Formats: sequence, C-alpha cells, structure tokens
Amino acid sequence: MLVAVVSVSSLVFAAIDEGPALTNADRAYEIAKDFACPVCQGQSVAESDVVVSRNIRRQIRVWVDEGRSDGFIREQLVATFGEDIDYTPATEGITSLVWIVPVVASAVALSGLTLVFRRWRLEGELEASEDDEAVVARVRDGQR
Repeated sequence: MLVAVVSVSSLVFAAIDEGPALTNADRAYEIAKDFACPVCQGQSVAESDVVVSRNIRRQIRVWVDEGRSDGFIREQLVATFGEDIDYTPATEGITSLVWIVPVVASAVALSGLTLVFRRWRLEGELEASEDDEAVVARVRDGQR
C-alpha cells in the first residue's frame, strides 16, 4: 500500500508541478525536443544539426520571443511539416489509449493483487473443526 501511495503521489505531483520559470531559450529548447527532424532518422529538432533543423529552431526562438503560445508554435510546425513531425501523442480519439490503457492495466493489476493477498490471509486464518480432526484420525487409524 505504501508503494502505491508513493507512486500515485509522485505522479500527481509531477503532473501538477510546473517547475521553475523557463527562460525563452529554455522554452524554445523544450519545444524543439518535441519535434522530429524532418530529414533525419530518430533525432529531434533540438538534437539535429542539419540546416532544416537549425532553421526550425531559429523560427521557434523567434515565435517564443514574440510571446507566441506553445499551441500556436505546434500548429504552425505541424501545418508546415505534417503531423509526423510532432512527437507528442494526441490526447483525443484512439490515440488517447496511449494514456488510458496503462492506468487501467495498473488499476486491474493492483485490484488482482489485493484480492490474492486477501485470499491468502483468509486461508492462513482457517482452523480445522472437530469433524475435520475426526476424519483425519479415522484415516490414520485405517492406515495402521
């Protein structure tokens, strides 16, 4: 139970905590990490050093300095380069299962473990009745 409480508390705190205020450069870097390089394999815009990625990073910095929202920047990049560039999974429709299935599976697993541990505890507390002891005594006497 303690592990479950600590895990849930950590997840809630991480989801709610905004962290320290980001500078414009930090915010631009965080946004660039969420987008795939359009010409590289397996690299984000923040990691890649090809010309396209450098231009995207420069444009992200301009938008951040102008005070544009993260949503606006995402919309502009997706409109320009397509949905494949965005690493962040959508939270609607069928892709919401990415977020829902692990939570449901964890809840089912925790419920199953709780039931199993309760059953084991109840089985350990059972005592033999006098009738049970009499049956065992008769069987022992019959084997001798």
